[in-house]
Amino acid sequence: MTWAGPAKAAKPAPQATPEPNSPTIISLDLTETLVWGTVRAVLDGTNLVVVTPEITRFDIRLLGIEPPELPRQGRAGTKPTEGQPFGPEAATYVRDLLVDKQVRLEPYGKDRSGRTLAVVWLGDINVNLTLVKEGLAWVSQSVAVPKVRAELEVAERQAQVGKYGLWALPNPEPPWEFRKRHRLPSE
Repeated sequence: MTWAGPAKAAKPAPQATPEPNSPTIISLDLTETLVWGTVRAVLDGTNLVVVTPEITRFDIRLLGIEPPELPRQGRAGTKPTEGQPFGPEAATYVRDLLVDKQVRLEPYGKDRSGRTLAVVWLGDINVNLTLVKEGLAWVSQSVAVPKVRAELEVAERQAQVGKYGLWALPNPEPPWEFRKRHRLPSE
């Protein structure tokens, strides 16, 4: 499936129940106000590697969003998982937008895996918000920053009404439900 931009289709899916193991903020240290760096890698639709001019590496998780799951290779004794519609498109969108570009990070602490949770800005573009507006990510069920959550929820409703991206599907399945159904670990 190739994503060619916003599309039209059936009505939005009902709100899903949150996954108990979804990413949560472990520490909320806002002393680092803003960080500038260059995106060196995009691992999927929400995980990046950013390097600062001082050569500090940040493993970043985009705060407040969950793109569709990518296909996963089977490990010893397990079979591969196909992934979700729009998962590859979300990753490609982020990669094309950000690799080798200078970004501004608005950090909000770290997740359980030690990744910095951040709102990522490319110039005046809020990347987290853009992914939701384009229908390439859901609002995470565990956004602990009210201002960020409110903006993302408005964008998600607009994407649903406009039937953009994954909202063009008849019944889009949130990634936390997909992971539960396939018995996949949370990120």
